Amino acid sequence: MSRRTVARMEHDAAAALSEALELADAAARVIALPSPGERFDLVVETDSQRFDVEVKSVVTAAAGAMLAERTPQDAPLIVVADRIAAAAKESLRAAGVNFFDRRGELWIASPSLCADKRLDLPRPPVASSGGPLDSQVAKEAAIACLLAPRQPHGVRQIARCIDRAPSAVSVAMAGLRDVGLLTSDGEAMVPELFDALAAVWHRRPVALAALPDRGDATRLGLGLDAPEDSTGWALTDTRAAMSWGIPIIASGDYPPDFLVPSEPALRSALSHLTRAPTPGMRACTASVAPVRLACTRRVDHSHTTGERWPVANHIVVALDMAQDKARGLEALDQWQPESIDRAW
Repeated sequence: MSRRTVARMEHDAAAALSEALELADAAARVIALPSPGERFDLVVETDSQRFDVEVKSVVTAAAGAMLAERTPQDAPLIVVADRIAAAAKESLRAAGVNFFDRRGELWIASPSLCADKRLDLPRPPVASSGGPLDSQVAKEAAIACLLAPRQPHGVRQIARCIDRAPSAVSVAMAGLRDVGLLTSDGEAMVPELFDALAAVWHRRPVALAALPDRGDATRLGLGLDAPEDSTGWALTDTRAAMSWGIPIIASGDYPPDFLVPSEPALRSALSHLTRAPTPGMRACTASVAPVRLACTRRVDHSHTTGERWPVANHIVVALDMAQDKARGLEALDQWQPESIDRAW
């Protein structure tokens, strides 16, 4: 997979910034800096002022906060990136640091050059021809990075987490970096990576007439023992959201929704528990998990919330909740967990 060189990235940034300034009717010119000893990548000049320009691929919330805290230099700074996270933009605005998100947002606050525009611009170049989240491995790598969105992630670390070949994980993470959904250090762009994953996240619940029980554990592959280290059914959606503390209201006897590891597992469930006559008469639902990872590394909440079923990790549950564009997204927006970094 081809990667943009630093020189190519700076060239593309200069061209895009020039076009953005022109569309914003800003009287300024962008100048490339050929000397490798320069502290900055580009310069913008007006008739009365110089701006230093720092070019990046992506700017995460953490990177934005660091840029905002830097000691001001002789000239004001413009940060240019393919993607700038929403939280990073807030930090930069609050600190008076100018920025240009190449997806189409230019913000410069200076007496000599003022612009606050949303622009219709060509998207930054994408190296891969297919969607970066097309494969199971890419989806799983994205989930693993979103579980700790403020931390850098290496290929081998993610490969161990999702039990995939490092070579496949390397290709998947490279694709996500190429479209600005991961930084070069493997930090997740939030909420962009979550939103992109939610857009390709699909499950088809089947209404079942009965609930499984412990006697069905072996036949159905429930994986009730040591859920953190085994593969099996994973509670998701409403009941799981309540278990994680997501603020959503449902009755105590609300039917559980399960993710199962495979199509054969779903067929076994249908054979043994039978299909419910109508969705309203269901005892539970079962769906083939969009990715294998959803049914591994499950969480035992029985000692904290009393939920007796192994629960999918909070990113998987949030992705399922996000499919409900009204109730689910509202609940996620209101959830402010104390010990979990929000990824949406």
